Amino acid sequence: MPRIALEPRFQVEYLSVLDSDGNLDTALEPKLADTDLRSLYRAMLLGRRLDERMVRLQRQGRIGTFAPTKGQEAAQMGSVFSLRPTDWMVPSFRETAAMIWRGWPIEKLLLFFAGHLEGGQPAPEQRDLPITIPVATQL
Repeated sequence: MPRIALEPRFQVEYLSVLDSDGNLDTALEPKLADTDLRSLYRAMLLGRRLDERMVRLQRQGRIGTFAPTKGQEAAQMGSVFSLRPTDWMVPSFRETAAMIWRGWPIEKLLLFFAGHLEGGQPAPEQRDLPITIPVATQL
């Protein structure tokens, strides 16, 4: 079957804080307080360490299926940082760092991935749904 190149009828605008050489444009850098940056970094680091531990537990057969999130921590934190406590979060299976940010105890996350129902129950004051596993949802 012959292939035809389509000309897009729209433009996609984007904003990059890095130039093509990877240098930061400080005029575009977000204005975040140092305390917020430290808190975000701590949550990303904690999410990474939990992820590493969960992968080991899965390889040992101590928990079920686990999809690693390594390398996706910053994407999670960027979106969850903008949520207010009154906003709802619908986490998927690769958003453990975001869940930590929202106050989920690590013990509950361990219970969830070990197959215990109570691990997926948010605290009464949390506006978070249980973890979803959307695989092949576009089919």
